Amino acid sequence: MDKKFTISLQSRYAELWRYNIVVTCGCFDEAGERINFLSKENFVAAVGSNLDAAPEGIESHNKLVLTTSPCANIVAYIYLIPHSLPPTRDVEEYAPFDLRVKVSADDSVIYDSNHKINQWSGCSMELKLPQVK
Repeated sequence: MDKKFTISLQSRYAELWRYNIVVTCGCFDEAGERINFLSKENFVAAVGSNLDAAPEGIESHNKLVLTTSPCANIVAYIYLIPHSLPPTRDVEEYAPFDLRVKVSADDSVIYDSNHKINQWSGCSMELKLPQVK
């Protein structure tokens, strides 16, 4: 039975503005054929910009939501790409921060996890859902 999947990313990290966030998602039917592809991004600045402060107008940058058309399963890729690195190399000052990734299929939560994000490298993750038991 096909469902709409909703991928939600959220973080309370005050310096999340230092990252461009991209989510891509392939939607597949029961036979494994791709029937749709969509993506969403929160773009702040070009990689290497090394901004000293958050640009104006990115207050809503701490959350991203992507909803698919009805399908049997999804393969999603989530990227946090740093464009401005921490101002010092002191690892103790810049510990990994939390990113909550939640995926719902219609009204049922099928994935809900906090991921630790390295402040220098960001992250790339793959989600294949629903997981076969």
